Amino acid sequence: MRRFQQLRDWSPGYINVCPQHVEIMAECTACGTVKEFDRRMLPASLQHALIKEIEMRLKCVCGAKAARLMFGHMVDGDAQ
Repeated sequence: MRRFQQLRDWSPGYINVCPQHVEIMAECTACGTVKEFDRRMLPASLQHALIKEIEMRLKCVCGAKAARLMFGHMVDGDAQ
């Protein structure tokens, strides 16, 4: 089974400088829901935004605006 391996203590600052091969996951810090984040779905006004600006606008299905974007790669479940 594949799982997400986060790059610890790394943020590109701006979404447009995040390499395309890096996977992005959005985590709701209120309820713990984690979902894949598709940067292609961002409106044009946020294509060059700071990560913090994007996080402030994301709303979870639980209703909270408490998102955190995580950057990393999908790895096999048995990889460390």
